[in-house]
Amino acid sequence: MNSKLIIPCHWDIKTLEEIKIQNERFGVNGIKVREMYGALAGEAIGNGRSPNKVTRLNRQEAIKFRKQVKKANIKFNYLLNNSLPLAQNPKEEKVYEYLDWIINDFKPDALIIASKELMYLIRKRYGNVPIHVSTIARVSSIKDIDFFKDIHPTKIILDNDLARDFDSLKQVIKYASEINIDLELMLTESCLRKCPFIKKHRDTISLGLDDTTIHLTCNSKKFSSPDEILRANFIRPEDMNFYESLGLSSFKITGRSKPSNWLPEVVKAYLNREYDGNLIRLLGIDPNLHAESWVYLNNSALE
Repeated sequence: MNSKLIIPCHWDIKTLEEIKIQNERFGVNGIKVREMYGALAGEAIGNGRSPNKVTRLNRQEAIKFRKQVKKANIKFNYLLNNSLPLAQNPKEEKVYEYLDWIINDFKPDALIIASKELMYLIRKRYGNVPIHVSTIARVSSIKDIDFFKDIHPTKIILDNDLARDFDSLKQVIKYASEINIDLELMLTESCLRKCPFIKKHRDTISLGLDDTTIHLTCNSKKFSSPDEILRANFIRPEDMNFYESLGLSSFKITGRSKPSNWLPEVVKAYLNREYDGNLIRLLGIDPNLHAESWVYLNNSALE
């Protein structure tokens, strides 16, 4: 099986060049970096991160970077994964202008969307643009897939918790295969399993607000009860083959708020399908928390 690695965009040319080299050098184990996802900060529609936690640049710079991504033979999927209705968007009057720029000027390979309302708007205004259902939509069952079928999505990025719910995951994979929808799982997700704060967190960042307090709340629970780290929904580099054996071939590295020089090390680990070091280093934990200074989890000691 030729699997795809999907990586976060840090809008950094140097990092992109390193990823290209790694693809050529290490992408021989049945997996390569094929897609990148990202969005501009502070625009009319939220993108799953607080604006102050990601790289800021202007639209012209974004288009230049997008062209370099295309030259690297990597697809770019643009994030529009606001969890709130458009009527609750404080920049609602700017939505159409922003969407026109994305479709006509930036020209992404697909749009990653959480709101079905926005999906309908996209279909009506722009026709058959490839749509990926965001993990923020929390798809975890056949019923959830059916909810989005009339949109005709090309891919669904599954809910975090499904990575450890093997019976439900197998059912979803079988059904999606029958109706020809690709599925994607996140690799480096570190959120609390069945997190009670997840809706509040996603609504907060959809409004463009700072989410530091929520990160501190969740991660203090992990550090005070380290079993919560083991219960999180990460997938180790060594364990991708298990999920491939179930029929999955798309795997996403999370971590847009991480420094760009963090990404090549993580990509190398997943291209090589092994990592000898602190697993915490691979996870998309908020870098402001300095989690590696608090916890050492020997990846090689796990199975």
